[in-house]
Amino acid sequence: MHITQFSADGFRNLKQISFQPDEKLNLIIGDNAQGKTNLLDAVWLMTGCKNFHGVKERHYLGFDAEFFRCQMQFFDGRRNQEIFCSSERSQPKKKKISINGVEHQKAAALFETFHCVAFSPADMDLITGTPDKRRAFMDLCACQLHPGRVQHVSRVNLLLSQRNASIQKALKHKISKKDVLLWDSQLAQESAYLTLMRSEYVKSIAPLCERLYGVITGGKETLHISYRSGLHAAESLPDPSMAILADQFQKMLAERLEDDFRLGYTQKGIQRDELLLTINGRPVQQFGSQGQKKSTALVLRLAQAHLYNQQAKRSPVVLLDDVMGELDERRQKFLYDTVSDMQVFITLCHASSLRLEQTGKIFQMHNGNLSEL
Repeated sequence: MHITQFSADGFRNLKQISFQPDEKLNLIIGDNAQGKTNLLDAVWLMTGCKNFHGVKERHYLGFDAEFFRCQMQFFDGRRNQEIFCSSERSQPKKKKISINGVEHQKAAALFETFHCVAFSPADMDLITGTPDKRRAFMDLCACQLHPGRVQHVSRVNLLLSQRNASIQKALKHKISKKDVLLWDSQLAQESAYLTLMRSEYVKSIAPLCERLYGVITGGKETLHISYRSGLHAAESLPDPSMAILADQFQKMLAERLEDDFRLGYTQKGIQRDELLLTINGRPVQQFGSQGQKKSTALVLRLAQAHLYNQQAKRSPVVLLDDVMGELDERRQKFLYDTVSDMQVFITLCHASSLRLEQTGKIFQMHNGNLSEL
């Protein structure tokens, strides 16, 4: 998969940008606050996912812009496709999406059409952040491989929210406590599905991460990755059967109902899942050095791209935002060698920060304007 043409206007500070990227390597250079990250954000917009820098959709419009428009043509490995996204200040909540000329599309349709893997300094949150960051990572990666899974992730979140709302209503004597149990069967079924989905993905990505980390450290350190279910406080599921897992989830919810009433929310379940990361047997989050944490975050993203390439039989577009300058030459070479068969966009303040021999295109970003060098 690679982008053949991209244009953007009014998105953040981008002004009438239009360019044809290289099929492999693209360097976007420029001083800070010139729009390099905004350009990658505009590309990421085409995935239908939430902004990977945490920017809210209402902030996509530039300060003095009445609209934003982004258009992209890309080859998905089988055919050429086109995506168009726009929004107007007068109707900021009504984002318009068209795919191959078909209008009124949903963000979910974008997610099924175009896939990226993005790595930025914010990915340290995968290691040092709260468990919900790692759960979101597992869900996004697993759903990229099978987009239909998105509905199960959404449904779990909705059912959990509805059950918690019912707990609050019961505490206010608006409904019976037993009415809360009406959500348990559905929540248990969807939780079982998500448990198996996350477990399956981690089993697939773990060997890749461990091998890649071994390359970075020259075999001196061992990274271990495993999945811990909120149902079973162990690194492996005692029984991978969905029917049995659903039954266990439902029993757990019923048994802990009084505790949930005491706390005011559902305490145990799929929302307590965790991605466990250890180096030489010690948790990276608590005991890892800054270098170890950065390397672990890096291999998680590289393994995500590599596994997608293997299983989907097509490569994702890789976005590397402001990360190369923080890596030494050996780690830069390792990173680029891993994604060298994919289309890559790299943002840098100075081209000299990339300490590699490379061929591709170099673009200069200045005050929201892009020009090829």
